[in-house]
Amino acid sequence: MQQELIWGYLLLCLLLATLPWVTNRLFLAIKLTRKSFVIRSLEWAVYAFIALMAGWGLEYQLTGSIQSQDWEFYVSTLFMFMIMSFPGLIYLMKQGKTVNPA
Repeated sequence: MQQELIWGYLLLCLLLATLPWVTNRLFLAIKLTRKSFVIRSLEWAVYAFIALMAGWGLEYQLTGSIQSQDWEFYVSTLFMFMIMSFPGLIYLMKQGKTVNPA
C-alpha cells in the first residue's frame, strides 16, 4: 500500500512539474495565447508548493507525524522538482515555441 502511494506521489510531482511547459493554459483554467517564461516559472513555483504540501500530507498519512527538516532537504527537493520539469521544457523547445523572457 505504501509503495503505491509513494509511486503515485512521484507521478503527481512529474505531472505538476511538466504542466507549465506543455500547455498554454494558466493553472489548466485560463486560456492564454502565449505564456511568457516568467508566467511559466511562477506557475511552476506554485505547482512546486502544491507538490510539497501533498508530500507533507502523504507523510502525515503514512507515519502520523511530520518530521522537521533542515534547509538542505528543501533545496534538494526543489532541485528534484526542477529536474522533473525538464521533459516538459524539452517538449516546449521541440515544438518550436520560443520561451519569451517577459
